[in-house]
Formats: sequence, C-alpha cells, structure tokens
Amino acid sequence: MRNVVITGADSTLGLATTRLFLSHGYHVYGCYAHEGARAATLRSVSGVTPLCVDVTSEDGLEALSAVGSVDVLVNNSGVFESYTEKEIPLSAWDKVFDVNIRGLHRVVQRLLPVFAPSGAIVNIASINALHPGFGKTVSYDASKGAVVAYTQSLAAEIAPIRVNAVAPGLLDAPYLHAEGNTVREQFESRALLGRMVKPEEVAQTVLFEAENTAMTGQVIVVDCGYLMG
Repeated sequence: MRNVVITGADSTLGLATTRLFLSHGYHVYGCYAHEGARAATLRSVSGVTPLCVDVTSEDGLEALSAVGSVDVLVNNSGVFESYTEKEIPLSAWDKVFDVNIRGLHRVVQRLLPVFAPSGAIVNIASINALHPGFGKTVSYDASKGAVVAYTQSLAAEIAPIRVNAVAPGLLDAPYLHAEGNTVREQFESRALLGRMVKPEEVAQTVLFEAENTAMTGQVIVVDCGYLMG
C-alpha cells in the first residue's frame, strides 16, 4: 500500500484530499496542528493515521517519526493574515512565512530520508502567488510566491522525486455564503465559471500531480477561470 502524508489534513481542503487518496487505495498519515473539533473529524475518518504535527518547530515534527516510508507528501499547512503593508506587525509577517514556507521546508527535510525514489511532493500554493494585490494580503501573497519558487527549485534538486504545486482560487466554504460577502462576490463576478472552487476539485488536481510520473516543477491553477476573467 502506498503512503501519503498530508499536512493540514483537518482543513476543508485537507479533508477532501484525505478522502480522495483513501478512495484510491492510499494509507493516509493525516497531520493536524491543534486538538479540537477539526482534528476530531479527521480522527473519525476510517483508514487515517492521525498525527499531531506543528510545522513551526523541529520538536513539533517528532510525530513524523511514525512514518516508515513516504510515496506522496501533500504540503497543505497554511495560515492567512490580513493587514496592509503599513499596518502589518513583524510578528504577523513572520507567522505567515513560518508556516507557509519554512514549514514546507521543515517537513520535506524531515521526510526526505524515507521517501520512495519514485515519490512525489505536492505543495499547495494559491492564485495569490500569480495575481497578488487582492488587498491586505501582502504577507500571504509573498509567502505563496515563495512556495512556487520553492517548488520549482526543489524539483530541480531532488529529481527523480517529483515536485509540483496546485494554485487554488477561492475555496467554497460555508462562511462565504453569507449575504453580501464581498470576497465571494468579487471572486464570482470575475471568474469565468461564475462560482467558487470546490475543495474536491482541488483534491483531484493534487492526486493527478501525485500520480502523473512525467510532471515535475509545474504549477496548476484551479480557479474557475478567475485569472482569465
């Protein structure tokens, strides 16, 4: 059985990705950072080995020692802060980069010794890396731009292990359906398909990149046509 490690597996996208990989016969090591309702949901999914992993410190990665071998790593841990450049405190900037890019590095470095030679890494970037300027997202946009650069550089360094990224648009989540939600309305008014992106649609692309043995160093956009709008 193939093993996949998914960080941020208790998030909306993480759970969708977890369920899809399970349905394709993978054993999933589902990583979560904090105990709570989301972690409980992840624990309830049959076939998952849950691991409490904090990507912001070396000590927080200790649970990854339980992973004997890795065929696929999905780097899905991420945080978001909303500030203008003038207002953002350095602590908030550092927090975003510590999770969104340093966290990827820490997990990759820890797991590379047990990676299958034909394995794959899929990093979750964002359309913000390719189309920054949504407003008050400077630290997040910069961190996701770093994810894209990291993906391409790592692909060149560790081949034949393949490294790709997915850049999702706005993910459909219940809190975005409130009447007059300006973020949703802005996205849907520009997206060619006129809607947000379903988490399952991004998960399908993650699986495709994990299993397509001719792809490396690539970034696939899944945004319902937002960038084309």
